[in-house]
Amino acid sequence: MPGTFSSVDNMNISSYLLFMEKIFRALANRNRLRIVKILGRGPLNVSEISTVLRLSQSNISHSLRTLLDAGIVVRRGKGSWVYYSLNRSDESPCILLDAVEELEAHSDEQNHDMDGLARCYRDRRSFTEKFFDDAAGRENEMPRLAGDPSGYLQIILDMLPDEGHMLEIGCGRGDILRVLCETGRTVTGVDHSAEMLNTTRKILAKSGLNDCADLRLGTAEHLPVANNSIDCILAHMILHHLGEPSVLFEEVARVLKDKGSMIVAELAPHDDMEMRDKLGDLWPGLDENDVISWAKQAGFEVKKNRTAEDGKIYIFFAVKQ
Repeated sequence: MPGTFSSVDNMNISSYLLFMEKIFRALANRNRLRIVKILGRGPLNVSEISTVLRLSQSNISHSLRTLLDAGIVVRRGKGSWVYYSLNRSDESPCILLDAVEELEAHSDEQNHDMDGLARCYRDRRSFTEKFFDDAAGRENEMPRLAGDPSGYLQIILDMLPDEGHMLEIGCGRGDILRVLCETGRTVTGVDHSAEMLNTTRKILAKSGLNDCADLRLGTAEHLPVANNSIDCILAHMILHHLGEPSVLFEEVARVLKDKGSMIVAELAPHDDMEMRDKLGDLWPGLDENDVISWAKQAGFEVKKNRTAEDGKIYIFFAVKQ
Protein backbone atom coordinates (compact mmCIF):
# COMPACT_ATOMS: atom_id res chain seq x y z
CA MET A 1 0.00 0.00 0.00
CA PRO A 2 1.48 3.39 -0.93
CA GLY A 3 3.02 5.29 1.94
CA THR A 4 2.75 2.52 4.55
CA PHE A 5 5.31 0.34 6.29
CA SER A 6 4.71 -2.72 8.41
CA SER A 7 7.37 -1.73 10.96
CA VAL A 8 10.07 0.83 11.61
CA ASP A 9 12.70 -1.92 11.37
CA ASN A 10 12.03 -2.25 7.63
CA MET A 11 13.18 1.29 6.81
CA ASN A 12 16.15 3.52 7.43
CA ILE A 13 15.86 6.68 9.49
CA SER A 14 15.55 8.92 6.43
CA SER A 15 12.66 6.92 5.00
CA TYR A 16 11.00 6.81 8.40
CA LEU A 17 11.15 10.58 8.79
CA LEU A 18 9.64 11.05 5.33
CA PHE A 19 6.94 8.53 6.23
CA MET A 20 6.05 10.34 9.45
CA GLU A 21 6.18 13.73 7.73
CA LYS A 22 3.55 12.51 5.27
CA ILE A 23 1.35 11.38 8.14
CA PHE A 24 1.68 14.67 10.03
CA ARG A 25 0.97 16.67 6.85
CA ALA A 26 -2.14 14.58 6.20
CA LEU A 27 -3.42 15.19 9.72
CA ALA A 28 -2.57 18.91 9.67
CA ASN A 29 -5.97 19.77 8.25
CA ARG A 30 -9.19 20.28 10.20
CA ASN A 31 -11.49 18.43 7.80
CA ARG A 32 -9.15 15.46 7.51
CA LEU A 33 -9.00 15.29 11.31
CA ARG A 34 -12.80 15.30 11.37
CA ILE A 35 -12.83 12.38 8.93
CA VAL A 36 -10.37 10.41 11.08
CA LYS A 37 -12.46 11.15 14.16
CA ILE A 38 -15.69 9.73 12.72
CA LEU A 39 -13.96 6.77 11.05
CA GLY A 40 -12.73 5.81 14.49
CA ARG A 41 -16.29 4.65 15.18
CA GLY A 42 -16.38 2.41 12.11
CA PRO A 43 -16.33 2.32 8.28
CA LEU A 44 -18.23 4.87 6.17
CA ASN A 45 -18.69 5.51 2.46
CA VAL A 46 -18.08 8.84 0.72
CA SER A 47 -21.74 9.80 0.68
CA GLU A 48 -22.11 9.11 4.41
CA ILE A 49 -18.95 11.06 5.30
CA SER A 50 -20.17 13.97 3.16
CA THR A 51 -23.57 13.98 4.86
CA VAL A 52 -22.17 13.67 8.39
CA LEU A 53 -19.59 16.45 7.96
CA ARG A 54 -21.83 18.62 5.74
CA LEU A 55 -19.10 18.92 3.08
CA SER A 56 -19.22 18.29 -0.67
CA GLN A 57 -18.38 14.82 -1.95
CA SER A 58 -15.57 16.28 -4.06
CA ASN A 59 -14.05 17.83 -0.93
CA ILE A 60 -14.36 14.53 0.92
CA SER A 61 -12.87 12.55 -1.98
CA HIS A 62 -9.86 14.88 -2.13
CA SER A 63 -9.28 14.55 1.62
CA LEU A 64 -9.62 10.77 1.47
CA ARG A 65 -7.02 10.57 -1.31
CA THR A 66 -4.56 12.41 0.94
CA LEU A 67 -5.33 10.12 3.87
CA LEU A 68 -5.02 7.06 1.62
CA ASP A 69 -1.68 8.20 0.27
CA ALA A 70 -0.39 8.65 3.83
CA GLY A 71 -1.62 5.18 4.78
CA ILE A 72 -3.97 6.54 7.44
CA VAL A 73 -7.12 5.04 5.91
CA VAL A 74 -7.81 2.00 3.75
CA ARG A 75 -10.36 1.59 0.97
CA ARG A 76 -12.34 -1.64 0.59
CA GLY A 77 -15.06 -2.91 -1.72
CA LYS A 78 -15.97 -1.81 -5.20
CA GLY A 79 -18.71 0.07 -7.02
CA SER A 80 -21.44 1.20 -4.63
CA TRP A 81 -19.89 -1.02 -1.93
CA VAL A 82 -16.75 1.12 -1.44
CA TYR A 83 -16.17 2.22 2.14
CA TYR A 84 -13.27 3.64 4.14
CA SER A 85 -11.87 2.76 7.54
CA LEU A 86 -8.81 3.57 9.63
CA ASN A 87 -5.67 1.60 8.79
CA ARG A 88 -4.45 -0.23 11.88
CA SER A 89 -2.07 -2.59 10.11
CA ASP A 90 0.93 -0.24 10.60
CA GLU A 91 2.24 0.44 14.09
CA SER A 92 3.64 3.95 13.63
CA PRO A 93 0.42 5.88 12.82
CA CYS A 94 -1.66 4.04 15.41
CA ILE A 95 -0.54 6.20 18.34
CA LEU A 96 -1.58 9.32 16.43
CA LEU A 97 -4.90 7.74 15.40
CA ASP A 98 -5.61 6.77 19.01
CA ALA A 99 -4.92 10.33 20.09
CA VAL A 100 -7.36 11.71 17.50
CA GLU A 101 -10.04 9.19 18.47
CA GLU A 102 -9.72 10.08 22.16
CA LEU A 103 -10.30 13.77 21.54
CA GLU A 104 -13.52 14.76 23.26
CA ALA A 105 -15.97 16.97 21.42
CA HIS A 106 -15.15 20.50 22.53
CA SER A 107 -16.77 22.59 19.84
CA ASP A 108 -20.14 22.99 18.17
CA GLU A 109 -18.63 21.58 14.99
CA GLN A 110 -17.52 18.34 16.64
CA ASN A 111 -20.85 18.00 18.42
CA HIS A 112 -22.64 18.41 15.08
CA ASP A 113 -20.36 15.77 13.53
CA MET A 114 -21.24 13.26 16.25
CA ASP A 115 -24.95 14.08 15.91
CA GLY A 116 -24.70 13.55 12.14
CA LEU A 117 -22.94 10.23 12.70
CA ALA A 118 -25.71 9.11 15.05
CA ARG A 119 -28.32 9.96 12.37
CA CYS A 120 -26.30 7.95 9.84
CA TYR A 121 -26.37 4.92 12.10
CA ARG A 122 -30.12 5.32 12.70
CA ASP A 123 -30.75 5.42 8.95
CA ARG A 124 -28.74 2.23 8.49
CA ARG A 125 -30.69 0.53 11.29
CA SER A 126 -34.03 1.57 9.77
CA PHE A 127 -33.01 0.07 6.43
CA THR A 128 -32.14 -3.27 8.05
CA GLU A 129 -35.28 -3.41 10.22
CA LYS A 130 -37.55 -2.76 7.23
CA PHE A 131 -35.80 -5.42 5.16
CA PHE A 132 -36.20 -8.16 7.76
CA ASP A 133 -39.77 -7.21 8.63
CA ASP A 134 -40.59 -7.62 4.93
CA ALA A 135 -38.53 -10.80 4.62
CA ALA A 136 -40.33 -12.46 7.54
CA GLY A 137 -43.47 -12.73 5.43
CA ARG A 138 -41.65 -14.53 2.63
CA GLU A 139 -41.07 -17.85 4.36
CA ASN A 140 -40.56 -19.79 1.14
CA GLU A 141 -37.76 -17.48 0.08
CA MET A 142 -35.95 -17.36 3.42
CA PRO A 143 -33.71 -20.42 2.97
CA ARG A 144 -32.33 -18.82 -0.21
CA LEU A 145 -31.97 -15.44 1.46
CA ALA A 146 -30.52 -16.60 4.75
CA GLY A 147 -28.07 -19.11 3.33
CA ASP A 148 -27.25 -22.51 4.82
CA PRO A 149 -24.87 -22.70 7.81
CA SER A 150 -24.83 -26.51 7.81
CA GLY A 151 -21.41 -26.56 6.15
CA TYR A 152 -19.71 -24.89 9.13
CA LEU A 153 -22.19 -25.44 11.97
CA GLN A 154 -19.98 -28.12 13.51
CA ILE A 155 -17.18 -25.59 13.92
CA ILE A 156 -19.54 -23.41 15.97
CA LEU A 157 -20.75 -26.37 18.05
CA ASP A 158 -17.18 -27.44 18.77
CA MET A 159 -16.45 -23.97 20.18
CA LEU A 160 -19.42 -23.98 22.57
CA PRO A 161 -18.68 -24.26 26.30
CA ASP A 162 -19.82 -27.51 27.88
CA GLU A 163 -22.80 -25.89 29.60
CA GLY A 164 -24.44 -22.62 30.49
CA HIS A 165 -27.02 -20.10 29.31
CA MET A 166 -26.69 -19.41 25.56
CA LEU A 167 -27.93 -16.32 23.74
CA GLU A 168 -28.06 -15.89 19.97
CA ILE A 169 -28.11 -12.33 18.64
CA GLY A 170 -30.17 -11.93 15.48
CA CYS A 171 -31.62 -15.42 15.71
CA GLY A 172 -33.69 -14.90 12.55
CA ARG A 173 -35.87 -17.86 11.70
CA GLY A 174 -34.15 -20.04 14.30
CA ASP A 175 -32.05 -22.37 12.15
CA ILE A 176 -29.16 -22.41 14.63
CA LEU A 177 -31.35 -21.68 17.65
CA ARG A 178 -33.10 -25.00 17.07
CA VAL A 179 -29.77 -26.86 17.15
CA LEU A 180 -28.74 -25.06 20.34
CA CYS A 181 -32.01 -26.14 21.95
CA GLU A 182 -31.27 -29.74 21.04
CA THR A 183 -28.04 -29.59 23.09
CA GLY A 184 -30.14 -29.22 26.23
CA ARG A 185 -28.88 -25.75 27.11
CA THR A 186 -30.95 -22.84 28.36
CA VAL A 187 -31.33 -20.73 25.20
CA THR A 188 -32.42 -17.15 24.56
CA GLY A 189 -32.91 -15.75 21.07
CA VAL A 190 -32.97 -12.00 20.35
CA ASP A 191 -34.05 -10.35 17.12
CA HIS A 192 -35.03 -6.77 16.25
CA SER A 193 -37.91 -7.85 14.00
CA ALA A 194 -41.20 -8.77 15.68
CA GLU A 195 -42.36 -10.31 12.41
CA MET A 196 -39.23 -12.48 12.24
CA LEU A 197 -39.73 -13.66 15.83
CA ASN A 198 -43.33 -14.64 15.01
CA THR A 199 -42.02 -16.67 12.08
CA THR A 200 -39.41 -18.28 14.35
CA ARG A 201 -42.06 -19.31 16.88
CA LYS A 202 -44.06 -21.02 14.13
CA ILE A 203 -41.01 -22.89 12.83
CA LEU A 204 -39.98 -24.03 16.31
CA ALA A 205 -43.54 -25.16 17.04
CA LYS A 206 -43.59 -27.28 13.86
CA SER A 207 -40.40 -28.97 15.11
CA GLY A 208 -41.92 -29.63 18.54
CA LEU A 209 -39.58 -27.11 20.15
CA ASN A 210 -42.00 -24.30 20.88
CA ASP A 211 -41.01 -24.16 24.57
CA CYS A 212 -37.26 -24.64 24.09
CA ALA A 213 -36.20 -21.01 23.72
CA ASP A 214 -37.00 -17.67 25.28
CA LEU A 215 -37.51 -15.33 22.29
CA ARG A 216 -37.11 -11.61 22.97
CA LEU A 217 -37.52 -8.49 20.87
CA GLY A 218 -34.41 -6.33 20.98
CA THR A 219 -31.43 -5.01 19.09
CA ALA A 220 -27.79 -6.06 19.08
CA GLU A 221 -26.87 -2.65 20.44
CA HIS A 222 -29.37 -2.92 23.34
CA LEU A 223 -29.83 -6.56 24.33
CA PRO A 224 -32.93 -7.16 26.50
CA VAL A 225 -31.05 -9.08 29.20
CA ALA A 226 -29.50 -8.18 32.54
CA ASN A 227 -25.85 -7.41 33.21
CA ASN A 228 -23.55 -10.40 33.81
CA SER A 229 -26.33 -12.92 33.13
CA ILE A 230 -25.22 -14.95 30.07
CA ASP A 231 -22.52 -17.62 29.77
CA CYS A 232 -22.02 -17.64 25.99
CA ILE A 233 -23.22 -15.46 23.11
CA LEU A 234 -23.39 -16.35 19.42
CA ALA A 235 -23.27 -13.58 16.81
CA HIS A 236 -23.86 -15.44 13.56
CA MET A 237 -23.85 -13.30 10.39
CA ILE A 238 -25.07 -10.25 12.27
CA LEU A 239 -22.23 -7.71 12.14
CA HIS A 240 -22.61 -6.89 8.43
CA HIS A 241 -26.23 -5.91 9.14
CA LEU A 242 -25.35 -3.42 11.90
CA GLY A 243 -25.03 0.31 11.36
CA GLU A 244 -22.19 0.51 13.91
CA PRO A 245 -20.76 -3.02 14.24
CA SER A 246 -18.10 -2.14 16.84
CA VAL A 247 -20.77 -1.29 19.45
CA LEU A 248 -21.92 -4.91 19.54
CA PHE A 249 -18.87 -6.00 21.53
CA GLU A 250 -19.38 -3.39 24.24
CA GLU A 251 -22.96 -4.59 24.70
CA VAL A 252 -21.94 -8.26 24.72
CA ALA A 253 -19.33 -7.48 27.38
CA ARG A 254 -22.10 -5.94 29.49
CA VAL A 255 -24.36 -9.00 29.50
CA LEU A 256 -21.72 -11.75 29.71
CA LYS A 257 -20.64 -13.16 33.05
CA ASP A 258 -16.99 -12.90 34.04
CA LYS A 259 -14.97 -15.20 31.78
CA GLY A 260 -18.06 -15.60 29.61
CA SER A 261 -17.46 -16.34 25.96
CA MET A 262 -18.54 -15.15 22.54
CA ILE A 263 -18.57 -16.89 19.17
CA VAL A 264 -18.54 -14.72 16.05
CA ALA A 265 -19.24 -16.07 12.57
CA GLU A 266 -18.97 -13.40 9.88
CA LEU A 267 -18.59 -12.81 6.16
CA ALA A 268 -15.12 -11.90 4.91
CA PRO A 269 -14.98 -8.89 2.53
CA HIS A 270 -16.42 -9.74 -0.88
CA ASP A 271 -17.36 -8.11 -4.19
CA ASP A 272 -20.86 -9.54 -4.66
CA MET A 273 -22.75 -6.43 -5.74
CA GLU A 274 -26.15 -8.16 -5.39
CA MET A 275 -25.79 -9.09 -1.72
CA ARG A 276 -27.42 -5.92 -0.39
CA ASP A 277 -30.60 -6.53 -2.38
CA LYS A 278 -30.66 -10.24 -1.54
CA LEU A 279 -29.82 -10.12 2.15
CA GLY A 280 -30.29 -6.53 3.29
CA ASP A 281 -26.56 -6.22 3.97
CA LEU A 282 -25.06 -2.91 4.99
CA TRP A 283 -21.46 -4.08 4.57
CA PRO A 284 -19.79 -6.26 1.90
CA GLY A 285 -18.36 -8.42 4.65
CA LEU A 286 -16.02 -7.12 7.35
CA ASP A 287 -12.27 -7.52 7.69
CA GLU A 288 -11.45 -10.07 10.39
CA ASN A 289 -8.63 -7.91 11.77
CA ASP A 290 -11.05 -5.00 12.27
CA VAL A 291 -13.59 -7.22 14.02
CA ILE A 292 -11.00 -8.79 16.31
CA SER A 293 -9.68 -5.29 17.10
CA TRP A 294 -13.19 -4.22 18.18
CA ALA A 295 -13.46 -7.32 20.35
CA LYS A 296 -10.12 -6.62 22.03
CA GLN A 297 -11.05 -2.98 22.68
CA ALA A 298 -14.16 -4.23 24.49
CA GLY A 299 -12.07 -6.48 26.74
CA PHE A 300 -12.11 -9.83 24.90
CA GLU A 301 -9.25 -12.21 24.24
CA VAL A 302 -9.52 -14.28 21.06
CA LYS A 303 -8.70 -17.90 21.81
CA LYS A 304 -9.59 -19.76 18.60
CA ASN A 305 -10.28 -18.75 15.02
CA ARG A 306 -11.17 -20.75 11.94
CA THR A 307 -12.29 -20.18 8.37
CA ALA A 308 -14.99 -21.94 6.35
CA GLU A 309 -16.51 -21.98 2.88
CA ASP A 310 -13.09 -21.58 1.22
CA GLY A 311 -12.27 -18.52 3.31
CA LYS A 312 -15.55 -16.71 2.66
CA ILE A 313 -16.49 -17.00 6.34
CA TYR A 314 -14.38 -16.64 9.47
CA ILE A 315 -15.32 -17.87 12.92
CA PHE A 316 -13.65 -17.01 16.20
CA PHE A 317 -14.09 -17.75 19.90
CA ALA A 318 -13.32 -14.99 22.42
CA VAL A 319 -13.41 -14.81 26.22
CA LYS A 320 -14.33 -11.78 28.31
CA GLN A 321 -11.35 -10.75 30.43
